[in-house]
Amino acid sequence: MNKTLKNLNEEYENISASKELEERIKTIMKTEKRKQPWIKFSAVAASTVIAASIALNASPSLAYAMTEVPGMDTVVKILTFGRYVNEENGYEANIVTPQIEGLLNQDLQNKLNTEFKENADTLIAAFEKDVKDLKEEFGDETVHMGIDSNYIVKTDNKDYLSIDVYILNTAGSSSTVHSFYTIDKHSNELVTLPSLFKEGTDYVTPISKYITSEMERMNKNEGGMFFIDGQTEFGDGFKEIKPEQNFYINNDGSLVICFDKYEVAAGAQGSPEFVIPQDVLTDITK
Repeated sequence: MNKTLKNLNEEYENISASKELEERIKTIMKTEKRKQPWIKFSAVAASTVIAASIALNASPSLAYAMTEVPGMDTVVKILTFGRYVNEENGYEANIVTPQIEGLLNQDLQNKLNTEFKENADTLIAAFEKDVKDLKEEFGDETVHMGIDSNYIVKTDNKDYLSIDVYILNTAGSSSTVHSFYTIDKHSNELVTLPSLFKEGTDYVTPISKYITSEMERMNKNEGGMFFIDGQTEFGDGFKEIKPEQNFYINNDGSLVICFDKYEVAAGAQGSPEFVIPQDVLTDITK
């Protein structure tokens, strides 16, 4: 049974999608921290509710962001383009497709919206295949497996719009991966981490040193469970951020470095975020 579930999980890697999504799903499925799904058997009869919405609609809780672009008679919006829901005898999926509207940079808007849709379609196809295969293997027995993909508006001010598109897999334990998108409202361009710094400067080292010191402080004083290079028995720990590490700009204009669940800490630590003080970045930011 465990072998079957492992093989099914690996199917997520074989669905056509953007390279970034494939790598993220690979991380979820192959991390040692992700346990095999918890299976509970019962004679409960299967019942299915599948709802798919392709009409554009706004969600007041998470799925809405509206900001006027300075000096322009336009509005940038994050809307819910589609929502796929499946609940059946322990199988659960809630997959939301976001859509950006109002960018003056039409090429970027089309690129992001295409990526959002392809990623959602990939997750739906993978989930449905897993359900089909598990039904063939276990019939009406209850299999607890779920996926939740949605988005959160992290920042919405006069300068930046930042959103977090996340994928939460639940199968006994849970794993979460995030993709962050930050748009500069003045240039109407997608912000990358290197683009925040002067060309040729080393931003990885000072940011990594600060994060390491924070991890050490939290491990010592706050019951933190961070894995730090040379200070952990669980193999390699955190040494430095990746040049393209996940990040966003918060409402105060500060850089926030982000990690996925299990990436640098035990699962109980969640998905850690570190706000980088401006003095750490002195002389290297543009």
